[in-house]
Amino acid sequence: MAEARLARVIKAESMGTGARLLTFATVSSELGFTGGQYIIVNTGIELEGGKLAKRAYSILSSDNEQEKFQLAVLRIGEGPGSNFMHRIAVGAELQFSGPWGKFLPDTTSGPRLVFATDTGITATLGLLRGRQFRESAAETTVLWFVESDDYFIPASFARESIRLEYARFESVAAPPVGDPSRLDRALALVDRSIGARRPSCAYLAGDGAIIYPLRERLVAAGVAQDRIRLEAFFNNPDRKARS
Repeated sequence: MAEARLARVIKAESMGTGARLLTFATVSSELGFTGGQYIIVNTGIELEGGKLAKRAYSILSSDNEQEKFQLAVLRIGEGPGSNFMHRIAVGAELQFSGPWGKFLPDTTSGPRLVFATDTGITATLGLLRGRQFRESAAETTVLWFVESDDYFIPASFARESIRLEYARFESVAAPPVGDPSRLDRALALVDRSIGARRPSCAYLAGDGAIIYPLRERLVAAGVAQDRIRLEAFFNNPDRKARS
């Protein structure tokens, strides 16, 4: 069983129409995470069948700071996790486990491609702001495939959060989730990036219906599969959606 840990909310900010940026301070020990990892929050809300609502949230902030960390949360309909995180007040304590995840830096030299869809930008920002990723500095292309500027966190916030001299950041308008043209549009973006310069490694996060086919396209283009990191937030048969 995962060890239960506590963090206290020390700041809460609204971002756009449906997002909230939360800053936490750990209660008893450093978090001990690497950029790209996530925690699992225990909301304490009992679901039908008696299980507690537990949800995964990527750590947005730099791993240079281990006693404080940030999460960005999009309110998703009546989802118990996201609504709990939008209600939690400054001063309240949050129970969680982690850090977890294998969306970690690859120290391979050469250009890198980072592709995020939708809320997957949180995992990629945590990765990009991490110490190990920055230490293996190389030309990096960051593509954020998102429906609109007000869908989640502002593109300007994402761009300013990265601040890497060797990174090129681009926010690209995406068709809605489920739109039949969505995958073709994403594939065209990756093909364009590969055509300009094939990456030595790649990081893909967000919609599983998009990032798994993108991995296949990258492998077909000559990128080694073990140099491609995936973090599916939804449409992933191996994990429940984050909400």
